[in-house]
Amino acid sequence: TMLNVTANTVPARLRAARLLAGMDQAQIAQQLGVSRYTVGNWERGVFEPTVTQFLAWAQITGQPADQMIDGLSECAPRDLNPEPTD
Repeated sequence: TMLNVTANTVPARLRAARLLAGMDQAQIAQQLGVSRYTVGNWERGVFEPTVTQFLAWAQITGQPADQMIDGLSECAPRDLNPEPTD
């Protein structure tokens, strides 16, 4: 998992996930059905993948999507229904 990788942005986490999976840009591009150029643009933050492409990236690389979205510091479970504070 990405637990040993410090990547502060989503583009950096995309790249880290790909590298951890031992893939080059052309390999992941082929599996996602996009060009290597597109993958490079995502990893540089020029463009963003769609949600479907992002989730496929996480699945292909074997990384938890929540860690790729939020980063490690944000991965703690969130209380979606907090008690009101009075």
